[in-house]
Amino acid sequence: MAKIMVTGATGLLGRAVVKQLELTGHEVVATGFSRASERVHKLDLTAPLAVEAFIAREQPQVIVHCAAERRPDVSEQNPQAALALNLTASQALAMAVKANNAWLIYISTDYVFDGTQPKYAEDAATHPVNFYGESKLKGEEIVLNTSADFAVLRLPILYGQVEKLSESAVLVLVNQLIDRRAQGVDHWAVRSPTSTADIAQAIDKMIAQHIEAPIVQGIYHFSAAETMTKYQMLLTLGEILQLSTAHLTPESTPTDNAKRPRDCTLSCTRLAALGICSEINFATGVHQALTQSSGALAALGLTL
Repeated sequence: MAKIMVTGATGLLGRAVVKQLELTGHEVVATGFSRASERVHKLDLTAPLAVEAFIAREQPQVIVHCAAERRPDVSEQNPQAALALNLTASQALAMAVKANNAWLIYISTDYVFDGTQPKYAEDAATHPVNFYGESKLKGEEIVLNTSADFAVLRLPILYGQVEKLSESAVLVLVNQLIDRRAQGVDHWAVRSPTSTADIAQAIDKMIAQHIEAPIVQGIYHFSAAETMTKYQMLLTLGEILQLSTAHLTPESTPTDNAKRPRDCTLSCTRLAALGICSEINFATGVHQALTQSSGALAALGLTL
């Protein structure tokens, strides 16, 4: 078993990663900032000296870097804040990890691609179409330039257990089921909604393989196999929650503020070669996530 530090441990993905790694028996050092608690160390990743001191003191063998500004619209409106977390903090973290002879998994995004030529292999040419994708790509480059032994894990749109629905770009769609007014829903962008529990298991397996033999390095993709638009996600959510989708109209043109790629479906051959594949389909995974998020549903007067 290893001592593993998780950044962004209070976020959607970070919580799932901490839970999975603790289940496996690892010693987990959870860090967060705005939602730090007794079990989560408060660490400002934009303060390089604090990051360096923390890693030197705790001496983790592995760091899973989940912390990021993930919202494309917010990144577009406040690029400096997005760069501070997605780029500057990642650089300071990577340098501190290398100085302490530890290993880093940097969580990235399918938005490093422009969405015109799916499926995207790990070595496909990158071409982000929005600032969020640009900032995460720069983070990737800094991490791998710091050490070729580090790993980058690109992920698509996520869902999982939430404290409030707005934490997940998938589960937040439930609000559109409750709002009974006629409304258009994006049926243009193709996504691969993926369970954070599924991803956490994949990360756990990557770490196990790294501990066994340090050959897990470079860029990897992980994604659920199913592709769907927001409209199609809503049809499944409506079915699970037994709510009508009759007021929703599929829109065949982009509906988001920040420019988004059409289809960034990922090819996951490098992890598949290691025996690591997605194990949770959308209907099963989202039902599980909604069941675990009963508090967030109850706040809207919903139950499963």
